[in-house]
Amino acid sequence: MAEVLETDVVVVGAGIIGSWTALHVARAGRKIILLDQFPLPHSRGSSHGQSRINRLANFGDAALTGIMRDAFTQWESLQQDSGSNLFRPASLLALGLGKQRQLLEKIAGSVEAGGHTPVWLTSQCLKDKYGINVVDDGMAVLDPSGGVLMADKCLAAVQQVFSQTQGIIVDSWPVDDILVATEGQAEVKGPRGTVRANVVVLCPGPWAGPLLAKLDVHIPFRVEKISVLYWRIQNPGFTTTTFIDFHDPRGHFYGLPELEYPGLVKVVFHGGPEVKPDERDEGGRDEEMRKMVSDYVRKTFPFLHPHPVIQETCLYTDQASR
Repeated sequence: MAEVLETDVVVVGAGIIGSWTALHVARAGRKIILLDQFPLPHSRGSSHGQSRINRLANFGDAALTGIMRDAFTQWESLQQDSGSNLFRPASLLALGLGKQRQLLEKIAGSVEAGGHTPVWLTSQCLKDKYGINVVDDGMAVLDPSGGVLMADKCLAAVQQVFSQTQGIIVDSWPVDDILVATEGQAEVKGPRGTVRANVVVLCPGPWAGPLLAKLDVHIPFRVEKISVLYWRIQNPGFTTTTFIDFHDPRGHFYGLPELEYPGLVKVVFHGGPEVKPDERDEGGRDEEMRKMVSDYVRKTFPFLHPHPVIQETCLYTDQASR
């Protein structure tokens, strides 16, 4: 028998964006349901996995610095509310070449505006302390605010506090259609039934394109399959930390220190082949991506074994025109 649920607000998509959105709505005193199409927890979208970089350092709009300061505050508050340890300090290295000094100066400015002191490092310092090989005019800005968010734990903590704030989580609820009734209510329909709400918030991540199309909203999204690769430390004499490397014209590489797997560090290229979210492993270019990152690791991190030992998958979603 089909279910019918009534609420003030329904959030569709229980990834980290949807879950935080739902928590803020619940804290505002609204009756709210958080829906997800899969059984929770799952590894189908963009919010799974054990680690993400968190940092003040950025080269975008100046407003991002204030946003990140607020984000740090909210993560600290969530740690207290959930009783969980969610953040591990690991200063971020922003790597670049001499011709990218202007970019690195903008990054340094964002760190300073965030209340921390950036540190400039030479290519020799990078080699001696971090075991990183860069060309002679290579350099880095160190952001001491940087660190690692325990991604799976963060998502679980947000949902825990949401439930404690009288929010309702309903998983295994795919959405087939969204209808707006004449009296102002919306109906979120799926195989299990209907959720009626005054407000619908969509946070579907990689499924945004197909879901918005049901509302006759057509945005050209690009969903990319990211090969998340882990590399064995073969010379443990160097400091491993978070980093973003901007020197490659194809895009940037990033990495995180040894954490989820003993003796392994994460090094990833920020990009990948376009896929459909429900067919992400069909016709992929995994071997091509592994070779590209292997070549980078071999040249840049001689203390790592140049072949990955674990591969995981994450999906990125952006507007195709960007």
